[in-house]
Amino acid sequence: MMKSDIEIKDDIYKFIKGSALEKAVTGKLKKTRRPANSDLEDIVISILDNEAGQMQKAFVNVNIYVPDDMRDGQAEEKSIRLRELCKIAYNLLKVGRGKSYRFTLDKQRVFEVNGKNEHFINNKLLYKQVNE
Repeated sequence: MMKSDIEIKDDIYKFIKGSALEKAVTGKLKKTRRPANSDLEDIVISILDNEAGQMQKAFVNVNIYVPDDMRDGQAEEKSIRLRELCKIAYNLLKVGRGKSYRFTLDKQRVFEVNGKNEHFINNKLLYKQVNE
């Protein structure tokens, strides 16, 4: 049975829930949107692509938002914190398994959030499930 985007998000959510990564951030773990006007470190899961087939493949983003430091009225990335969360996320997400699926970390990058004084760690997962 092919899994929908929502079911895949549920799998990844359950995988992260209660983990060292969820415990490390100051904000929330969300399956849809980041809480409005959050200035905390939030984790947001989204599906990029979901292909049908006997070997179902999907790409999943696990984005971790980190507010910048303000120095002399200028926003700067919180390098030490980003580095720390990158490591925790990498250790958790490099390979994961569930009842009917497995995933691997495809890429991990750090980007600036447009129009906001924050950065996010983008963890792009390749999720695979064998469909009977």
